[in-house]
Amino acid sequence: MSFEVSRRYGRYWDDCMVLDEVIQDYPFHTTGKNERDFENGFATSLIVAQRNFNCKVITQIDKSTTVKSVHCFGKRHRPDMTLDENGVAIELKYITYSGLKDAIGQGYLYRLQYKFVFLILVISEDRKDIYEDIHTGKEKALEDTLQHLADNMNIFTYIVPAFNLKPAVRKCYSFFEPVNA
Repeated sequence: MSFEVSRRYGRYWDDCMVLDEVIQDYPFHTTGKNERDFENGFATSLIVAQRNFNCKVITQIDKSTTVKSVHCFGKRHRPDMTLDENGVAIELKYITYSGLKDAIGQGYLYRLQYKFVFLILVISEDRKDIYEDIHTGKEKALEDTLQHLADNMNIFTYIVPAFNLKPAVRKCYSFFEPVNA
């Protein structure tokens, strides 16, 4: 078992930079009450932005396309959205009680078949303490883990709130560097 070869240049990398902008601009704090709502809303934004991507946007809400799954551990695992069939996998998780570890594990599995993986972790208001701990620096181990995944595995994570923020709190914690390496 090995990972899909990926280099931080070319059309897939260019699409990663466009995807970064779409994620950073998306109003997660206003769009849903559950994971399906967030997935549908964000997938719609990707479809609308299709003209900005070099690759085809493939989502589960577009009935004319099929998101390609990864076979591992005797099961098929399918990301929520992709750019091309093996380019960029996008997994969105609505974090209520758990799900953080699951999302990281899913990202690892998707990396077997996709060149880049984007994890979008939408933190529910019930778990806003996680977001506050990241803001205050109490989640250094989590941040180090996510930075390692970005630097070494091409698994890029975004942590965004599903709630309104206090002034001076970042609206997105991103572990993606949109520069050529």
